[in-house]
Amino acid sequence: MATDTLHGIVEYFEDFLVTAIADLPESDNQAVTGETRAVVAGGDDGRLRLAIAATDDDDVGAVTLGALNYKAGTGDLYMEARIFLSSIADNKFFVGFGDSIASGDETSFSATSDTVTIDTMTDGIGILFDGDATTLTLWCVAGAADAVTKGQALNTKYNPVAATAITLGVLLSADRKSAVWYVNNEEVYRVNANSSVLVGAVSLVPGVWAYEQGTAFNLDVDYIHARKPRSTT
Repeated sequence: MATDTLHGIVEYFEDFLVTAIADLPESDNQAVTGETRAVVAGGDDGRLRLAIAATDDDDVGAVTLGALNYKAGTGDLYMEARIFLSSIADNKFFVGFGDSIASGDETSFSATSDTVTIDTMTDGIGILFDGDATTLTLWCVAGAADAVTKGQALNTKYNPVAATAITLGVLLSADRKSAVWYVNNEEVYRVNANSSVLVGAVSLVPGVWAYEQGTAFNLDVDYIHARKPRSTT
């Protein structure tokens, strides 16, 4: 962390307090085919809605910060997002760090039949919910160089509830071998001094990714918060 300044931490908080997506220059977003993403109107809190259609082809709706500014291995990385789901019948979403901004139609992880795989992302870490899992639960996941490095199911008591806020977060250590996952600000899983790295030394972006998986739903993002040490070079 830079010591020549009192502002040694880079911190970003996107609260979506605008009336239109065009007024969000520091974030990136995309809609699934034939659906929309829009700032939810009429509320005191800003929210960005990802509308997910009732097809089953893993088309992606997503919102991330606007650049790959979070380099794994240069310091502790943290992100969280507060979200609302209109339904949890058969949907799929990922909250965490990924290696592509939302303009890339990228899928993150899957837990089909309780087997965690990393999909088109090469590297990432965060919390996954997958309606194709045998046991419907949140999963703490990580992957490096197209290989899963962590796939841990959480107790179902942490499951999201429709129309109820849930805050999901992850902290990745500077050595990339330790991490902590959070649900509603509670530590729910931890890896200490893992024998191998959880994520490659690559540039990442914090965000929320949602996927078509057979049931239409809305995912409303209340905020995205991220921080990292300021670079010394």
